[in-house]
Amino acid sequence: MVGPPTAAPAPRLADYLATAARDGTIPAGMQSVDSDRDGTEGNPWALDLPPGGWYRGNLHCHTTNSDGRLSPQETVDWFAGAGYHFLALTDHGKITDPAALDGRGMCLLPATELTATGGELGASYHLLALGVPARTVLPPPSAPARESVAWLHQHGAVVFVAHPHWSGLTVADIASLPSGTVAGIEIFNGGTVLDSHKGEAVVHWDEGLARGHRWWGIAVDDTHWHSLDRGLGWVMVRAPECTPAALLRALARGHFYASSGPQIRRLSVRPEPEGLLLEVETSPCAIIYALGYGSRNQFAVDGEAIARGERGTTITTATFHVRKHVARVDGRPCPAPYVRVQCVDWQRRSAWSNPLFL
Repeated sequence: MVGPPTAAPAPRLADYLATAARDGTIPAGMQSVDSDRDGTEGNPWALDLPPGGWYRGNLHCHTTNSDGRLSPQETVDWFAGAGYHFLALTDHGKITDPAALDGRGMCLLPATELTATGGELGASYHLLALGVPARTVLPPPSAPARESVAWLHQHGAVVFVAHPHWSGLTVADIASLPSGTVAGIEIFNGGTVLDSHKGEAVVHWDEGLARGHRWWGIAVDDTHWHSLDRGLGWVMVRAPECTPAALLRALARGHFYASSGPQIRRLSVRPEPEGLLLEVETSPCAIIYALGYGSRNQFAVDGEAIARGERGTTITTATFHVRKHVARVDGRPCPAPYVRVQCVDWQRRSAWSNPLFL
């Protein structure tokens, strides 16, 4: 494992939280994060989830503690003023301590963006590590990604691979990370959409899912305050309460959807003899998709309006019969048939559900 040779190993998150609750660093009641499966993974609309709320959050932004233009407090102030419920300050290679800030009513997650090496084409990994205790001494950026991500996972972090398209990472790069150490990837990164149009990674996501990797997909800003890189991508998390422990647990279990604008208000899943019946309700959108591997896709639109040549008409509901099929990857049966929902509005903004595995 990677770790600073002169520093004592950082405590596991469960131990840190217990200590933090006693000394007041973090409110009491936080728990360790785990992602054990109970059949609701990836489905925040599941009826058997405990009561709770929906919380909007940004999981990727920078301050003057790394390469951002606003101070940590100014950053918190902006997101609080924009109506966010929680925020992760992910400065490069360091953890901006939430305890030193006025959250302005938001929940602040201890987090960092960690660089690591080892991409097959020479690219570096950028790893969003959420829930890393503020006093943790991090692995160096020269460490191989396989070792760094295992170290982060061992120390309780919920890890997402940041902007894989922009970084030049391949699907094989992400898949090479130790099994179970990565919760998912950024499928939409607003900052790199602006600076290079390389902020979307849905192709990486779909291929990884088809190959059997259970990756959740997040949308983020990657705010640096150098351009209009704020309020572009976020997650809507369903959790029992808006606390670090509850949010991190929900993120690890896929109890959220990602968005750059629209809402997915309801997704009902009922088993059928050969698959699933999906009933979807969204904010007004131009189109709603049920997407699987390759060409196994369906969509719903206002067909009558389109036939009349009308633009701007919207729909808010769709019903899909999704058949479990045996797709093939590299000549072998697809290891994890799945379906995910995406809706798109007339401004070409999207919302993405997490995959449901058939």
